[in-house]
Amino acid sequence: MQPLMLCIHMSRERALRLSFAALSQGVTPRMVEPAQEGHTLAALCGLEPMKPAATDAQAGEEMLVFAFLEDQQLERLLPALRSGMPPVRLKAVLTMDNRGWNCAQLYRELSGEAAAFAARSCRLS
Repeated sequence: MQPLMLCIHMSRERALRLSFAALSQGVTPRMVEPAQEGHTLAALCGLEPMKPAATDAQAGEEMLVFAFLEDQQLERLLPALRSGMPPVRLKAVLTMDNRGWNCAQLYRELSGEAAAFAARSCRLS
């Protein structure tokens, strides 16, 4: 499969800027439209057909999902995505565990992990 980066709940301008960095690393960017956010990550990545999806399953914040990348490719891509713009806070890699989730489910999981990490970091400081 072609290396892929899903841009979820993101402005077109921001997705376009990130797309240039992705393309420079051989990764195909794909803008996920708000109406598509109810589909599973597997469907958004082309692993299964798009089926009728929840219409109220939108993410609450911009996210990136990476699929079909080699480890070295991801290691080169992440710094390129941060170059010259504020970072995208919520990122994930497509896995067997999350491929059945829609964007809202992924958002809840990632934002919960980010909050737990931030709380842990505050306690360690």
